[in-house]
Amino acid sequence: MSDRKHREKDERTAVFGWASVLALALAGAALGFLAVWTAEAVAPVDREHAVAVRVTDLDGDGHERYGYDLEARTTDGRTIPLAGGSARVDRVRSGEPVVVTLSRATGRPLAVRHVEGEANLHHHTGAVVLVVAAGLFAAAVAWRRRPLLRAASAVLPFAPRLLAAAVTVAALVLAGAAPLDRDPADGSRSSLDGMGIYRDPAFFPDRVVGVGTEAEVDDMAVTVRAPAATVAPAPGAGTALRVVAVPVVVRGTGQGTGTHLPVVLIGEGEGDAQLLRWSRCGEEPGALDDTFAPGETTGRLCFAVPQRFDPRYLVLERGGASVAVDVRGGTAAGG
Repeated sequence: MSDRKHREKDERTAVFGWASVLALALAGAALGFLAVWTAEAVAPVDREHAVAVRVTDLDGDGHERYGYDLEARTTDGRTIPLAGGSARVDRVRSGEPVVVTLSRATGRPLAVRHVEGEANLHHHTGAVVLVVAAGLFAAAVAWRRRPLLRAASAVLPFAPRLLAAAVTVAALVLAGAAPLDRDPADGSRSSLDGMGIYRDPAFFPDRVVGVGTEAEVDDMAVTVRAPAATVAPAPGAGTALRVVAVPVVVRGTGQGTGTHLPVVLIGEGEGDAQLLRWSRCGEEPGALDDTFAPGETTGRLCFAVPQRFDPRYLVLERGGASVAVDVRGGTAAGG
């Protein structure tokens, strides 16, 4: 055989050998990913009540960089990084109460329950497609493992150990760093004040009324019938948000099918109260939103709130007028 043919054969052997090395390494990474993903799918979970926080980093010049990351700040001060920038969590607002489902196997967030539903961060469509692709690739490499190992050994003597090493490294990278991300919130993140801008007397309404007193604002009148109170969640509702109900009677003289009356529940603590805009209050029917038909309407305004949020005032604003209703006291919301 000529020297030229020998060189061509050696080149083909080298190319196939390094390609085999790469295939083994990728198969190891795929197996590591599958091992972690499967462990998270079957392992027990913990659920943490938290407040969603959108944060941004500063560049070298002290300017905010473009884009925000989403974190969940738990009641004990830890932060859990979520899928920042992902379409699965882009409907979660900063300050919104959330319930984060965490894997006990890796500590990573698997799902986020928020006001408008639940964002699945683990077995969503993209992850399932990736699992199937990783499984098929690993199966194909396993089927051809002997020729691949022989070819890889020709250029890398320790190639048979490469698969186990890649599995170990991939599993550690995927799972090992997750618990380290759950650090206490540092002082650079501003506190999400439950009173919001109304902490400043310049923004707080001049008029304050109590429970049972009619509060007139523009062409509408609102009476809070009983103090704000937490609605008991349904039995076994492990992912339930805390819901506070404010029973009201609303009278309006506006014309048309509905009159909009902005309502804001403020209080002491971290995070914002989010008005539930569908016809439920916790697990019970009868919730109102902030649009009312002409005449008199009786029902309940329901807000999803953080665990440590203490309701203080229901702020009503319409037509340039505003009034605050003190909703403190009591233990049960009226029907």
